Amino acid sequence: MAKMNLTLAGRVTGKLLLWMLGIVICGTVITYFLSLKTITRMQAENYHSKMLINYEYTRRVLSDVYVSVTNNVDFLESTLDKPEGQMDVMKRIVEHGTRVRSCGMNFISYYYPEKGQRYCPFAWRDHENPDVIMTEEKGDEDFDYLNAAWFKGVLENDTTEWSEPFFDGYDHVTALAAYMVPIHNADGTPVAVLGADISLDWLTKKLEETDSAYNAQTPFTTKILNLRSKSFIINHNGEFVTHPEGKQLEGVFYAHLKPVGHFDMAQLMERMKQGAISDKESDQRFTFDGEECYLFYTPVKYTKWMMVSVVPCQLIDTLGMSYAMRHIGLMIVAMLLIAGLCYYYIRREEIMEEE
Repeated sequence: MAKMNLTLAGRVTGKLLLWMLGIVICGTVITYFLSLKTITRMQAENYHSKMLINYEYTRRVLSDVYVSVTNNVDFLESTLDKPEGQMDVMKRIVEHGTRVRSCGMNFISYYYPEKGQRYCPFAWRDHENPDVIMTEEKGDEDFDYLNAAWFKGVLENDTTEWSEPFFDGYDHVTALAAYMVPIHNADGTPVAVLGADISLDWLTKKLEETDSAYNAQTPFTTKILNLRSKSFIINHNGEFVTHPEGKQLEGVFYAHLKPVGHFDMAQLMERMKQGAISDKESDQRFTFDGEECYLFYTPVKYTKWMMVSVVPCQLIDTLGMSYAMRHIGLMIVAMLLIAGLCYYYIRREEIMEEE
């Protein structure tokens, strides 16, 4: 009799367990597919937030350069009659601007006749020992900046701006970008361009470190599936300002990007040029170098640059699936707990009846 009662308790509990298992699985699967878009959007919003963290860091670096330069503009404009003190200002800007690699002030033709047609007090960090600041008066035999588009543009437009990327004139390898400010004489006429350079290689490595930290938070997708998000800075024409593989000044971002399905790429490029921020990113998929991905972007304030993050679709899909699996796992644990309690109480009642 005891054996029959035991078998009865087990059979009742087993049937209950099977029914609960079926209900949990069916209910979870239906709920998952009904809420798939919401789960994907939630994961996309997470990566959008990470992109904005990268943006804020980049903005602070650029802001530091902006402050280092603009704090000295008034002094330079008020002492144009004392060129002997300009070199100390160039050195001070490099010394105090921890992210500034070099700084120079390029004057219009023959502004100081005694110094020649071209004159530029210049300071830079020594390549082998960055703590050492070097200085030099660049002149007619150095480089013909008078005909450079960036020089003419700043003076003619009388506006501050960030330059397009260029290679360091010393090592011809390091990619740089300069924050450029017009310097005015007493009449308010622009007579020189003050520029402070930052290393884009350094900025690229910093973004790569941040991406690596984010990717390390999802070791399964990163190490097993080899899925990684990547961050870039591009200008409004799509040219790379930073590239995680060190391909600055090479190629155009838009040439690597293709829409999945019908999508107006011209409209996307126009939105980015106008400084729009990406929104509802999970509604449209792209391929970047052949890999299906989502695209996140935001303009970098006070520049003509864009912060862009490319995230593999499979990465977000996998995170969404893991979210659902955790939900299923919790439901199964709860189901087993209920089944165990049912078995315990049925068995206890049976034992009491036997006694």
